[in-house]
Amino acid sequence: MSKQQPPVDGYCEQCGFNYDTGTLQGTVTLLVRQSADCSMALTKAAAGPDPNVVRLRPEPDVWSAIEYACHVRDVLEVQRHRIAQCLAEDRPVYAPMDRTGRVKQEKYENQDPMEVAAALVRFAREFGAAARVLQPQELGKLGLYNYPVRAPRTLGWIIRHTAHEIQHHRHDILEILAKVEPPIVPKPKVEEAVEAAEEAADGAEVAD
Repeated sequence: MSKQQPPVDGYCEQCGFNYDTGTLQGTVTLLVRQSADCSMALTKAAAGPDPNVVRLRPEPDVWSAIEYACHVRDVLEVQRHRIAQCLAEDRPVYAPMDRTGRVKQEKYENQDPMEVAAALVRFAREFGAAARVLQPQELGKLGLYNYPVRAPRTLGWIIRHTAHEIQHHRHDILEILAKVEPPIVPKPKVEEAVEAAEEAADGAEVAD
């Protein structure tokens, strides 16, 4: 949940992702699994005692869990389209995603968490299917990428960068929910004993 811009190469100290290690298949498997983690965390929070915790921002300028989940979902969809664009064009120039503009334009904070969670998993699987079949010569193909600065990037880098996005924001979602979810306070033992006694008495009356 850091406000500083994460790296786009090498090792990310915030979430532990490393651009320089792991195979393509391993990276894609990690991406799909961590997307499922994001989906499960959102679903669990939305099904809890206070469903609106997914819409709470821990700080005014830090996204909520639902906003991060929507972002992850859209990243997966956009990056899958970029894979197709790169394969179809000689010199692809990728249109900016406008990650900050989408938050308000698409009304992330009002979206249904269950629908977002389902779409997130579906898009992760679709991205994974498109990425797994890429050949070495395709992974080395260059396209002009806009984030964080305009620069040529290989398709292999795009796969790893997408995996970093998911791992980084999985960390964000879990950290945010840990901050905003209401704590589960255990009942005092005396109160539990009283409830047990009342239930036993009710049962005895029924038996009579």
